[in-house]
Amino acid sequence: MWIPIIILLVLLLLSRTKFEVRHDIELNAPLEKVWEAVIDFKNYHRWNSQLSYLAGEVVPGGRLHLKLAVAGATPYEFKPDISQWQERAAFGWIARTGGISRLFDGEHFFEMKDLGNGRTLLVNREEYRGVLSLLMQQLPMMKLAPQGFARMNQELKAFVEQ
Repeated sequence: MWIPIIILLVLLLLSRTKFEVRHDIELNAPLEKVWEAVIDFKNYHRWNSQLSYLAGEVVPGGRLHLKLAVAGATPYEFKPDISQWQERAAFGWIARTGGISRLFDGEHFFEMKDLGNGRTLLVNREEYRGVLSLLMQQLPMMKLAPQGFARMNQELKAFVEQ
C-alpha cells in the first residue's frame, strides 16, 4: 500500500529538479537589431551554425519546428511552443519530451537589455527541468551545451555587428 505513495512522492520531487545552461555576451549593436535577428528564424542560416528553422509561426503563442545540430551530438528535430514574447526584451520557447509536462522540459530564453550607446547585453539561457533532468544532465550533449551557447552568441555577435 505504501509503495505507490512513495513512488508518487519520488516522481513529484523529481519533477521539481532542474538545471540551467547560460551564456551572456555584450553586443556592439542596438537592441532593435539584436531583437530582429533573434526572432527572424527564416534567416538563422545566415548566422547560426547549430540551429535550423524548418517551419512554424514566429508569433506569440506560436509553434516552431527546429533542428539542433551541435558538434559531438546527434542532430535532432523538435517542435517547441513560443512561451515568452516581450517585445525587444525577451523571447523564449519550451520543448516538452513526449509532450508531457515535467518529464523533461527545456525552456530556452533570449533576454536583452539596452546598455546605451548602441550596445546590448544578451543573456542566452535554457532551463531544463523535470523527472529526467538529473539523468539528462549527465548526457554528453548536455556536457557540450555551454560551448554551444557560447558559440551561438559569438555567431550572433559577428552577424549583428557587421
